[in-house]
Amino acid sequence: MKLNSFLDPIRDEGVGESPGSVLSRGARILRSQPPGKSRRSANTRLPEPPPLGDDRISVSLEATYLMVGDRYDPRFLTPNELVDMTELMLAGRAIDRSEQALLLRGPRGRGYPVGEAGSARNIIADWQNHLARSVGRSDLNGVTRATRALGILGRVAVTRMPR
Repeated sequence: MKLNSFLDPIRDEGVGESPGSVLSRGARILRSQPPGKSRRSANTRLPEPPPLGDDRISVSLEATYLMVGDRYDPRFLTPNELVDMTELMLAGRAIDRSEQALLLRGPRGRGYPVGEAGSARNIIADWQNHLARSVGRSDLNGVTRATRALGILGRVAVTRMPR
């Protein structure tokens, strides 16, 4: 048996199909559709999904101060902890780089001595003393620096829970 004679009954020749072919007896064979879907719904387009939003969580300024106040006490703080505290405040956008530098340089403007890096000190008292000296000398720059530092440290201290 030749291959051509074997395919004759199912061949789709278009115009002039042989009277005995399968396709000439009925409608064209359509692709199968999943159950429950009509041919019309298969051609309709689904709507585009909404654009994805920004999934970042922004922490409020108050929450940043509460987190910092929960971890650190500016009245009993080592210079090493001061670095960690300012990094956390910087990440929470409670302070900027200039305020971080102000706090890390300390009231004297030279930073804290390396030998005192592990010993706790009252950072608020240091800045209050600097403020008093600056007012006594009429040092407007010193007053401004001390006021900025005390504003930040005071806000952290006020969020501390009484123990």
